[in-house]
Amino acid sequence: MNIVFIGGLFPKELRKEIESKSLGVIQYAADTLQWALIEGLDRHVNALRIFNLIYIGSFPTRYKDVRIKKTNFSHNTSSYDVNIGFVNLPIYKLWSRYWNLRKELYTTLNRNDEAVLMIYAIHVPFLVAAIDYKQYNRNAKICLIVPDLPEYMNDDSNLVKKYIKRIEIFFLKKYLPKVDAFILLSDHMATALKVERRPWVRIEGVINTRSINRDLGLKKEILRTVLYSGTLARRYGILNLLEAFSKIQDPNYRLWVCGDGDAKDILEMQAKVDHRIVYFGQIAREEVLRLQIRATVLVNPRSSDGEYTKFSFPSKTMEYLASGTPCVMYKLPAIPEEYHEFIYFCEEETPVGLSKTIATVCEKNSLDLKAFGERAKQFVLNNKSSFVQGEKIYNLIKQIQ
Repeated sequence: MNIVFIGGLFPKELRKEIESKSLGVIQYAADTLQWALIEGLDRHVNALRIFNLIYIGSFPTRYKDVRIKKTNFSHNTSSYDVNIGFVNLPIYKLWSRYWNLRKELYTTLNRNDEAVLMIYAIHVPFLVAAIDYKQYNRNAKICLIVPDLPEYMNDDSNLVKKYIKRIEIFFLKKYLPKVDAFILLSDHMATALKVERRPWVRIEGVINTRSINRDLGLKKEILRTVLYSGTLARRYGILNLLEAFSKIQDPNYRLWVCGDGDAKDILEMQAKVDHRIVYFGQIAREEVLRLQIRATVLVNPRSSDGEYTKFSFPSKTMEYLASGTPCVMYKLPAIPEEYHEFIYFCEEETPVGLSKTIATVCEKNSLDLKAFGERAKQFVLNNKSSFVQGEKIYNLIKQIQ
């Protein structure tokens, strides 16, 4: 059986180029999850292939190249993978990505072979190309990985983008019934997507064991250090975090922030006023992981306001827990109950409540914090590793063969 992963990850051969040519937010979280899924699949299937169209912004405002070239790469010692090229112009890129993926599917895969097309994210060009191929090859099946629902993915006020989003949702209502199985990041998604009797499994996250920093000899900061790493979006609570930190007057506290987004300018202004705030900008994931180990506590200020929180498991949660550093966050509806004993939850969803919780945790005995963080790390390593989650996906695939 051919198992093809269709996604938008960053091949190691192109990673530095993508980082140097990107303008604004880089999709590090999506890249991390895709590689973790692939590692898990590799542990259970014999021959996994990747058809990749990198997730980048459009030329000229968000990426420096107008044309992405086709290249070959290998994600392991025996794979033959392809980075499919496309024209990176706004709107037109959707057609270009669809057509070039469709062409690759038709020319590379045999018509009568059994095949499972695993699509990362609800991306219309990928979905339509896969459905076209499924009509061409009746032995093909589609498994859709859903990290987010399109209608909740952003709150962009741009009228053109809102119009495109409405068109996208229209097409999804037409094509989603043709999907054979689903991998969902939240149980609530099954109802929203009308999965009904079709097979599905919840994979809220995956720990890529190859990327976990084991023993780097890094020590905790002497000062009480709070770290937020991720998208600097207002809707994700970064402004609440800044307000919460401002209520902690102790000069021995530090707030470290990594990432990019629409709240970047406000953060930079706050850092000029309060020199306890250190803004690192958008840095490589490897460096973020090092900062996570050195920090006293990791915080996710996203609140449960808004319908989208039912469908969005914050990707940083898994990464935070795997670092071994205690995590502070709100009790979001998409977080399964099995996680609750491994997170310090802030019950009062206000900047004052967040401030109190951060201070309370930071003032705990360092040995207690280390033990709490280690228990959380072992929980995700034992229960959410690429091997464990990959086995769940493999069993799902067997149901649709």
